[in-house]
Amino acid sequence: MALLKLKQKIWHLKGLLTIAPSIALLVILGSFTGVYQTLEWATFDFWFRIRDPEPKDSRIIVVNIGESDIQALGQWPISDGKLAQLLQTINQQQPRAIGLDLYRDLPHGNPEEQEALNQVYRSTPNLIAVEKVVGETVNAANLLKEQDQTAMADLVLDKDGKVRRGLIAATLDDGQTVLGLATKVALIYLQQEDIYLEASENSDRQLLGEATFVPIKDNEGAYINVDSGGYQIILNFRGNQDMFHHVSITRVLNGDIPEDLFRDRIVFIGSTAESLNDFFLTPYNNNSSGSTQMPGVYVHANLTSQILSAALDGRAMIRGIIETGEWCWILSWSLVGAGVSLFILERNLLRIDPISSVQLTLFGVLLPVGVLFGSSYYLFLLGWWLPTISSLMAFILSTVGVFGYYNQNQKKLAFTDGLTNIPNRRFFDNYLQEQWWRIKQGKDLSLILCDVDFFKIYNDTYGHQAGDECLTQVAKAITRGIRSSDMAARYGGEEFVIVLPNTDTKTAMLVANRIRFKIKTMQIPHKNSQVSPHVSISFGIASVNHNKPNSPEELIAIADRGLYLAKEKGRDRAVVAEP
Repeated sequence: MALLKLKQKIWHLKGLLTIAPSIALLVILGSFTGVYQTLEWATFDFWFRIRDPEPKDSRIIVVNIGESDIQALGQWPISDGKLAQLLQTINQQQPRAIGLDLYRDLPHGNPEEQEALNQVYRSTPNLIAVEKVVGETVNAANLLKEQDQTAMADLVLDKDGKVRRGLIAATLDDGQTVLGLATKVALIYLQQEDIYLEASENSDRQLLGEATFVPIKDNEGAYINVDSGGYQIILNFRGNQDMFHHVSITRVLNGDIPEDLFRDRIVFIGSTAESLNDFFLTPYNNNSSGSTQMPGVYVHANLTSQILSAALDGRAMIRGIIETGEWCWILSWSLVGAGVSLFILERNLLRIDPISSVQLTLFGVLLPVGVLFGSSYYLFLLGWWLPTISSLMAFILSTVGVFGYYNQNQKKLAFTDGLTNIPNRRFFDNYLQEQWWRIKQGKDLSLILCDVDFFKIYNDTYGHQAGDECLTQVAKAITRGIRSSDMAARYGGEEFVIVLPNTDTKTAMLVANRIRFKIKTMQIPHKNSQVSPHVSISFGIASVNHNKPNSPEELIAIADRGLYLAKEKGRDRAVVAEP
């Protein structure tokens, strides 16, 4: 009994158990094409924009070089003398590290200024200058390269031009490993905390204080076949420019700063002037918001803040989960969508008054969607980037799929005889009307009306349960005996009807006799039959071209007359009704 109930439950849930995994598979396959990638990025960016503002990172300060500063300097690039003065002023306050985010491969000043700048380079071991190592390269000052005081300024852009990944390190063609600017200044800062980079037992992971750095995979998060060369991580931005302490270069050169402004901090020096065009799109740039792009120096500051906060404060890194985990996440939301549809439909919520029906449906759909986005955002805050849009697609398609399956199943039930599982009288009436319109094109149409011989006696002899089984077996014999183009239905009681499109009476007779033979071979006992010791059947055949009826109802009446004649002639036979 328990096994039977289990089978019934599984059959009842067949739609959910087949539709949900199938749709999840389609969505997952679609994700490999990158079809959801842009929307996944947009959702990821949205999480950054709605996240509560974080406190400014007091360990970092940026020296801005804006348009007004360039006007005050009177020239650009900044002269070697002014740069030497700037670096000396900053270094006097004993910062932990200085990140010079300005390309400085050529001298800009007289020999005295050049020598002054070189002297600053020699006396400032915590100064790191940038160079470009990917694509068209730009070198740093030779002296700084000799002293290993350079780092790469290269940033990684996604296909939509936004920076979402941080380049920790890269390996050049000659096998040399180069650290990014943010990485190098962060490591200098952490050395004074006695924190050093260590390789974990897993070769691709790096340990730094409380943080474990894991490089991004080719298909991590919403990325599909991303170029994950070098050592990249997903950038957990702290915020835009306002989330960092900053001061203008003019104020620093004029001495208009507090005595300990730079003490024990990482100091970045970089351009914020629009004319220098060192700006990048980030998650904080929304097309509808009109927000400005982020200067490159602040992108480096964000990555440095991420490294420091992870190593010292345990701030969450952002990373995706393994692919199989993403697939399970999508599958779970596909099952939720199917389950929501099943819940609504099983309780006939759509059969109550229309307004309540719409309200319940919207509630049943919008609530899970809200849970999906809410849980995705919460996991984002915890440092996990899971696919949201592809999960939403799986949820929606499964919801629609189960609704469609249910409606189709309901339609099938409405037109299917519950006992014999073949079309019922209602379906037959509609089908015959459709075929009647086609005979106007000169096509043949035949109809067979058949009746189980002495079925009332069979019921009286063997009982109604056996009678139901008999009708079921007869229906199977009829469906096996007709052609693929024919349609058989239960007409009522022990009567069946067969519609044969493009068929004359001669062919209809062959079909009827084939069915009669199949029923005979089944040898269903009927000991009280007056025709045969086994169940037999009689047929009445009518044809449009043979009988010239004026309506479908008249065609049925002619076939019924043929059936009457078959019974009158002794049953267990087929008779074509004459006009």
